Amino acid sequence: MQKRYLYILTIFVTIFSFGIALKATEVFQSRTVKIPSPSEMSKLADSFSPQEISQLEIDDVLRDRLRFDPQWQEIAQAIRQDIIVAKWGKDPVENPVWKKYGAKAYPLLSYYASSRDDTRQKYGIEGIRRLGKPYTTLWLRGQIQRRLAYPNFYDIAPYTSEAQSKDWEKEFGLDDPKVRKELISLAKANLEPRNSPQYYDQFNLGFLTQLLGYEAVYGKNSYEKDKNFVGLSEWLQYEQLQKPTDIQVKSAIALYKKLSSDAQEHILVERLGAIKAGQITPFARSFFLSLANDQSASDRMWAIAELDRHGDPQGTEILKNILNNDLSQLHSLSRIVSYENFAPKGDYAYYLLLGMVEKYPQSKFAIACREYGDLTGRSYFDGQPRSEAVLASNAKRSEKERLNAWQDWLKRYSQHSGADDAHHFLALSLQDNNDIVGAMRLWIKVMAQPMGDRDALYLAFPHVRTLLDIGLSIDQMQTLLQEPENQPLGSLLKYAIAIQYARSHDYAKALEISANVQLEAIPDRILEAYYYPQGRMRWSWQYNQVENFKKEAQSLLSEQKLRWQKLRQWQIENTPESRYQIASDWAGMGGWKNGYLPIWDGSRLYRLPNWNCSEWWVCDESKRSDAEILAKYQAGSQNAIALSLYQNLLEDGSLPTDLREKSLYMVAMTLLAQWENHTFSETQRIHPPAGVTTTKQYQPASRRSYSYQDYEQREKNMRSDYQRRIDGIITELQVKFPRSQYIDDLLFSSFFLSEQSNYLQRLLERYPNSDRSAEAKFLLDLKK
Repeated sequence: MQKRYLYILTIFVTIFSFGIALKATEVFQSRTVKIPSPSEMSKLADSFSPQEISQLEIDDVLRDRLRFDPQWQEIAQAIRQDIIVAKWGKDPVENPVWKKYGAKAYPLLSYYASSRDDTRQKYGIEGIRRLGKPYTTLWLRGQIQRRLAYPNFYDIAPYTSEAQSKDWEKEFGLDDPKVRKELISLAKANLEPRNSPQYYDQFNLGFLTQLLGYEAVYGKNSYEKDKNFVGLSEWLQYEQLQKPTDIQVKSAIALYKKLSSDAQEHILVERLGAIKAGQITPFARSFFLSLANDQSASDRMWAIAELDRHGDPQGTEILKNILNNDLSQLHSLSRIVSYENFAPKGDYAYYLLLGMVEKYPQSKFAIACREYGDLTGRSYFDGQPRSEAVLASNAKRSEKERLNAWQDWLKRYSQHSGADDAHHFLALSLQDNNDIVGAMRLWIKVMAQPMGDRDALYLAFPHVRTLLDIGLSIDQMQTLLQEPENQPLGSLLKYAIAIQYARSHDYAKALEISANVQLEAIPDRILEAYYYPQGRMRWSWQYNQVENFKKEAQSLLSEQKLRWQKLRQWQIENTPESRYQIASDWAGMGGWKNGYLPIWDGSRLYRLPNWNCSEWWVCDESKRSDAEILAKYQAGSQNAIALSLYQNLLEDGSLPTDLREKSLYMVAMTLLAQWENHTFSETQRIHPPAGVTTTKQYQPASRRSYSYQDYEQREKNMRSDYQRRIDGIITELQVKFPRSQYIDDLLFSSFFLSEQSNYLQRLLERYPNSDRSAEAKFLLDLKK
């Protein structure tokens, strides 16, 4: 915890504990008016109504005055002790503020209930519930009006039975029809729009869903409906025809096209697909022939395969031509296998394709499948390993030979359903040959151009976004940007270039490059193919990922431009203070936005490559130097950038002493933030950050022999590296700034980082009057 957080705690405790409502502006009107004593304030608070108590507003001037008023210290200390016991103690708080002061504590509890800190939040919520009505209702109304995300609604009303839900409603006054109607209307009026990034995190959305039901808020979920077989009974009449006429077949086709996908699948798999080979009915044959002769029919390839299965000469002739000349016709069947492999239709399509290979083993399609399997070492159809001889032959191939083999396969079978997968393997081969720009061209091609059955997009995009973020240089991306075939992703390339300029602190260039970036220009078909490889599902109507990706990314870019303008202005000023402001902006809560490329769907830290680096060029020590890998990962880390900027300040001998003191403190706090709030995979990838020295030789995390013991030791060593740097900062502060207000905070935080209680003992010995001393003593007592 940081000192400023405890100050805020003390301030609100002091003020809120005695329920000063809007009348507070009358009680405290200026910097010079005498502050009432606690007993005087208690008398005033008794005259306030619950509504007045719930509307308390205090300004910063008053907060600062109350914090240092001696008469309020006892109350402030009592509240602080409650929090210490609640956060660190083994037993519950015995006599909390709501018992001591009753409703006068409401404003404090309301403040805590919206805290992001779990302990404070639970403390506030429990207190409000203990106060009961009307305070629970007043709090709920205020929460709805303020559109707060904290607490989550389900922290207030957990998923419960209907009976328990009624208990919750009664507790918060919702058993009163008038109150219920009012708060529902208020929640609807204060609901963020559906395209808001915060839509699903809203307290108000959970509130409305709990009271009105899921369908009333989200609409009827078609995904949960029973399968739609409307019209199937009419279809069954056509199936009985023994001598169907052309008109009847056309009518049947027209009906089939109108049926739902559920009904169509049922017909193809359960009805016509159940007919044994060679026993096709007259109607089924006429139906399939009609589809086979219709070049625009979506199920044309299915019909051709079925005709061949039944030995129909026309179907067989069409199929042989496809298998030897136009392999692209097979893509529709292959897509069904890829995207509906858990459905009966996917299983059936798989056996139709497998049957073709077994029946026509010398066809171009069958040969291509076998050769593909030989190159990958696994069967094209079921993934079974090839023979030891084939695997041994593959192992002997050089990286260049593997590259040539995939190029040769694609040259001969470019129309094959596996062409997109083959492009992926070719890109990996280019990567193995250290042609990373060539590999990027292919992954962009897989995303942007039609090829194969399109099921390899999920393989391509992770490589594209990783290379844009921490792989390619600005010059390499500029090269790709000039090539016409890469223009579908031109906006992303420009955006990535701007981000790299911002990370290297060329904010003017970042603003110049990003000036005309329009993410709307990215074709929807590319993003839809990635987000919805099976097409938009019935249940996805309420959230369009393509639309939201573009809106959120464009919105962030607009905010980034404003941030870059501010950073550029400080850069132009070029004073020690402005340089400190730049570093602190990167280290601050929103600093990640300065250099973030929003192509990770909100999970960058978990998707950045850290293992299996033989597949991910960005962390492959055999292809890039350790220094280059470290530099790229650090360039993508908010904290690594901030630490580098602070370190530059500290190395400036002319830095004013006050800025040196603050910079030292911010280095320590940034290190603590990195260790506590970020994944260890990222922390080890940016190690050592600027100013941190290592005493151990670290084994590459990506090597095959890397074990859990290596991981455990690596974490221990890096923790020691961080603590050693913080210890150095504490020592410098004690020597050069003995009256620094930061030392006790760093000693306290060091206890949690190192798990060594001597830091708490030092805190109590040297700073007995610190606002951390009560917590330090409490924690030491727990260890006895």
